[in-house]
Amino acid sequence: MNGQRQMKRRSILLGGMAASTASAIAINNFYTPQVANAQQPQFRWRMVSRWNEVFPDQLQAAQRLANRIAAMSGGRLIIEVFPPDEVIPLPETLQAVGNGTLEMCRSLSYDWRQQSPVLEFFTVFPYGLTSSEMSAWLHYLGGQQLWDEAYAPFGVKPFLAGSLGAQSFGWFFNEINSLNDLQSLRFRTTGLALEVMSKLGVTATTMSREEIAQAVEAGELDGFELVGPLVDLHYNLHELQAPYYYFPSNQPSGLVELVVNRQKYSALPTDLQQIIAVAAQAEYEQGLAEVNYGNAQALNTLVNQHGVQVRQLSPDVLTALGNASGEIIAEMRSSGDEMMKRTIDSFLSARQVLMEWSQTSEQNFLNARSLNFTYG
Repeated sequence: MNGQRQMKRRSILLGGMAASTASAIAINNFYTPQVANAQQPQFRWRMVSRWNEVFPDQLQAAQRLANRIAAMSGGRLIIEVFPPDEVIPLPETLQAVGNGTLEMCRSLSYDWRQQSPVLEFFTVFPYGLTSSEMSAWLHYLGGQQLWDEAYAPFGVKPFLAGSLGAQSFGWFFNEINSLNDLQSLRFRTTGLALEVMSKLGVTATTMSREEIAQAVEAGELDGFELVGPLVDLHYNLHELQAPYYYFPSNQPSGLVELVVNRQKYSALPTDLQQIIAVAAQAEYEQGLAEVNYGNAQALNTLVNQHGVQVRQLSPDVLTALGNASGEIIAEMRSSGDEMMKRTIDSFLSARQVLMEWSQTSEQNFLNARSLNFTYG
């Protein structure tokens, strides 16, 4: 078995490399602006992407956003896009945008949770909001104002600018039929999911994508999760021979942000400010459509071409995950941080309002659509 896993590991470590050359070519297809009006100033900015060319779609999405801004502004605002670590080390990116060394980055809010734990709520929170609910909270239920306030000390302004979509719960070598089956399992995950899984008796750990393959080869993992079907197939995770692919994740969305230097943004002409905001929102809509399409295609390939067995978590596991997530949010709320308390109160209020509507409309419709009737 270890010999087979070693051969598969080579495939994992090389996963996505065949596409990287094409991605690198695509990222250099910069928009060529028409000559800007001589009476209007031209701005040249730099954006760093959290993702490099090997990760599917996201560096290209950053370039697509830059192209859209250039086109909408008639060439008055040109943004050069860089992969992580090329201009500045990735962990220093937020500081660099805040102090004006860079003008923009496209990232995940939870990348900066060590600097401000409240930012955890603006990417995805376990058992929190779906992608559409997150958008509603930000636009209409006070979320954007809180997001702006959370980022104000860093000198930046955030915008919706993409999505990683709904995620999987993970890959397992053995079936998970009940809560007991999770006890003492060694499981790779990230973020708050580490705390959630630990509360369920799981030995939760974090590691890089490359380290997942190494740990599986060494027999040190019983399960692992990365993102979802699109990303997991791209990196050939099915070749690690964990046959059971479990859903749903307790992470129903993954909001991608555009973070902009606040002072430079405020100094732009009003129309350019609006162009950035509208272009970022357009990228959120397109990015969500892109990841939903990609996940649907990838899951079909995993099941029908690679024999992956998709399984649903049992009600007792889902309930335990929900309770553990609730304990964590209560602990965070009682931390004494006033900004955290106000954000959580807003988040929970929005969740209650939006969840009632989602269950009444979308959930009931999805249940009805799954009935055995002839259609077309």
